Formats: sequence, C-alpha cells, structure tokens
Amino acid sequence: MTKCYLDSNVLIYLKDEHSLGFEQSSALIRHLTAHRVSLYVSTLCLDEFLHEFGKALRKKTKENEFFDSLEEALTSILQFPELLIVNPPSDPDSQTRVISLMREYSLRPRDAYHLLTMQANDIDGFATFDTDFTRVFAAKLLVKA
Repeated sequence: MTKCYLDSNVLIYLKDEHSLGFEQSSALIRHLTAHRVSLYVSTLCLDEFLHEFGKALRKKTKENEFFDSLEEALTSILQFPELLIVNPPSDPDSQTRVISLMREYSLRPRDAYHLLTMQANDIDGFATFDTDFTRVFAAKLLVKA
C-alpha cells in the first residue's frame, strides 16, 4: 500500500489523548509515515473531524479557548508528512454512482462518498475504526490499514 485515506475517527482518536483509540491511532499514523505511505483526507473527512472533535472539545475547554484549540488540532493534522487533500469528482455521473456504492456495499451516503473519493483518486488503503466498510474490504476494493 502506497496510498491511504484516513477516516475522521482515526483523526479524532489521535487528537483526544484520553480516548480509547488514542494509542492505536498514534501507532497507526507512526507506522504509515515511517513506511512513507502517502496520507489522504478529503474536505468531507475534515468536516467530520471538526464536527465530532469540536463537540468533544466544547465539553473540555472554555469558550474563549475553543476555536484556538480546534485550530491547533486541525493544523497539526494538516502538517502530517505526505498528507494530501482530495475530493470526490463533481460530475453528475459520479454523484449517481454513490447510490450504486450504497446499494452494493450497504454504505450510508457519507461513507459512499468516501469510497467514491478513494476510487476517483486511486487510493487503495483505508485507515478506519468503523465496521461500515466490512463488505468493501471483503470485496478487496480497499486494504485496511
């Protein structure tokens, strides 16, 4: 695997040192970067990160520190070596392909868009802690990082 798309849950666990997935996320990112795997996220992934990490952060920080802490977390992710931001294709045919991916792999719309983004950018690796992609991995469309 030379390319790996990062799911938002990996990023959320990585930035929450008290989460159950912190150690696993940290080890995964260290492994991927040590092996010079190109890391990919999409704006959809970053949106999910900001939303979910922001909810957790609001509970732990004072209002006047919230945006600075959120920006610090996002900036640290964007500084990963070999990180590229990609997006799904925007043509109408690709948008209807999302329905096919939902049907074929029992995915929710957002996850189908992640898969479409990976396919459009020839990314064959996926780092996630979700089980939503079990059928995708079984079909060997993606390799789990």
